[in-house]
Amino acid sequence: MSAGFAPRRVTVVVAPTAGLRDAESRSRVLDAAAALVGVGPGGLRLGHEENGRPRLFGLGGGVHVSLSHGRGVAALALTGLGPLGVDVEVERPLRAVALAERWFTPPEADWLKEQEERMRVAAYFWLWTHKEAMGKAYGTGLDPTAFLRAAPTPPRWPAGREPAPRLLPLPREPELSVYSPFLRDHVTLTVAVLGREAGGAPVDVHVCAPL
Repeated sequence: MSAGFAPRRVTVVVAPTAGLRDAESRSRVLDAAAALVGVGPGGLRLGHEENGRPRLFGLGGGVHVSLSHGRGVAALALTGLGPLGVDVEVERPLRAVALAERWFTPPEADWLKEQEERMRVAAYFWLWTHKEAMGKAYGTGLDPTAFLRAAPTPPRWPAGREPAPRLLPLPREPELSVYSPFLRDHVTLTVAVLGREAGGAPVDVHVCAPL
């Protein structure tokens, strides 16, 4: 395992990928992650386990990984703490209230409708990235259980920067911890890690270039 990789932390790499195909954007974010953990260009590769989970080659065993492609941005998360999921989305116009009523739980939809109209799209993607990241951590993806699983709503909105970025266990599911950093006004990212030892773990988010 690379000396530059900290298995008891979560490392998230975010890179702009506008105009690139999926394979090219995956290569870009992998090379950015390789540079951070002290592996040469091309030293990290992605494959898949038999159960469909992504597998990372180049850092030895015991490293969990997740990859997400947004519209013009990609995110790669890795840790030794346990299975994880990451989701990144670039905000775009949509019918936030109607979609929230369709996909989210009634309390989540009500929370979204309480927000100022100009902030409802951001609130929608906050909830959506949590659903995606948590589903990936459990290995279920966006199946029906993912939409029934409650996403945490921030105590203040819009969410701001935290002085000490750490995974926070979910009150109803303490085996799952999440973190959603403030990146840019138009980009929403959430990472979720499965395992009771993950709660309180530091999260390092590296943005490779202006998004």
